[in-house]
Amino acid sequence: MIRGFLSDVLAKWKRFRWQGLVKVWAVFMAIALVLLVESLGVHYGVTRFDITYLDRNKAIPAANAIAGGKATNLLVVDSSQEGVSDAEAMLDQILLDMKVPTTTVDVADENAEFPALTHYSTIVVAMPNLDRLGEHVLQIMQWAKKGGGVMFAMTPEKTRLFGCDRPADRH
Repeated sequence: MIRGFLSDVLAKWKRFRWQGLVKVWAVFMAIALVLLVESLGVHYGVTRFDITYLDRNKAIPAANAIAGGKATNLLVVDSSQEGVSDAEAMLDQILLDMKVPTTTVDVADENAEFPALTHYSTIVVAMPNLDRLGEHVLQIMQWAKKGGGVMFAMTPEKTRLFGCDRPADRH
């Protein structure tokens, strides 16, 4: 009886059209079983990291950190030029976030005095047209040549001070 059953199953298997596909499926199932057994034996450990934040009462706000400090940065602006006021507001916030004590000079103000550059380590020029600086451009260039740092926060326009010495080159 068992022999008859086995011979029937074997005869049907030989006539089965998808024998090759079943063999491939059996190989994949064997691989899956091996991987399952392997993964059951592997245990992963996780390292716990504790992130400690600065206490709220120990954190010093930027405005307090630079208050009363000697200004090391000079911000030169000309509020009469287009877009300079927006740039000044952004630069003020950036310099505050960086906790850099800054003095701002507006050359549009006729009463404003241009300070001595020796007191500063960096000058940020935030104006596209440098003609309003006049002689101060030469002071800034000499100061930078001696080791001072100058940053132009806005792209300088071509003017008589910046390479346009012919009337045809001027806008």
